[in-house]
Amino acid sequence: MNERKQHVLNAAKRLFLENGFANTSIQNILDEAGISKGTFYNYFNSKNECLISIIEESTGTASVLREELAADGPDGPEVLVEQILVRLRMNREQKLIRLYEAILHSGDPELRDYMKSVHLSELAWLEQRLTEVYGEQFRPYAADAALMEFGMLGQYLQFAPDITSSEELSKRIRFVIRRTEALLRDMAENDEHLLEAGQFDLRADSPSLPAPGRVAEEMLRLAETLPHESRGTGREFAGFLSTELKSEKPRASLMQSIAVPFRKLFDGLPNEPEARTVMSALWRLLKSSNLK
Repeated sequence: MNERKQHVLNAAKRLFLENGFANTSIQNILDEAGISKGTFYNYFNSKNECLISIIEESTGTASVLREELAADGPDGPEVLVEQILVRLRMNREQKLIRLYEAILHSGDPELRDYMKSVHLSELAWLEQRLTEVYGEQFRPYAADAALMEFGMLGQYLQFAPDITSSEELSKRIRFVIRRTEALLRDMAENDEHLLEAGQFDLRADSPSLPAPGRVAEEMLRLAETLPHESRGTGREFAGFLSTELKSEKPRASLMQSIAVPFRKLFDGLPNEPEARTVMSALWRLLKSSNLK
């Protein structure tokens, strides 16, 4: 995502939050961003697509931060707590809940189908993480556990919407995760489940994997945009990652350890969102069977 497109998204998001999605026209966005209609349609086919891009930017950022948390050290329930907290904080800080509500109340089939795919993708992610945290033997029961955990957490947060501190949110997440673990172990002990493993993944509208060569090129290009004092380090990181991506047997674990510091070189820079987008594509490749 280039800086100009990011500027348009920021302008549209301000208007959607201030005036509501339904009350914001494309002309309003053009005026707020100071762009022509042609420029808008160069980036988006419709107002719906603009809104979807805003949400995708957030989910992509959350995905990168979650992967970085898991790459920092030993996995376990506490990592899962922090990963869930990342998404909750982002939803609240960026006021995304209001955008989600606008979609649910819009009645627009395209937007509602998109939000359904986002919800299913989140459940698929949680199902996989429960299996990774507690062990492969729990995979047959992880889909049910993910659905129950998602529901429990949602109800606890809805019951106390004024709670915003990370400490209080973490407390509730830990409580729900402990209850989920107990349910997961009970289902395994009784060999009882309703949902089939991987059911959410099959129903979620997941985009196709990016081309490794394209991601490698984007990382090398991004490294050249870094300030002089960090450009050498960025070139070194990007060079290593791109070489591994193009090799016959990429070393995924080593790439994970380099991906985190490389992405952080862009913190606070104008093209930080673009860097997160590229690194989100890299993490998707790292998580795929193609690079394992």
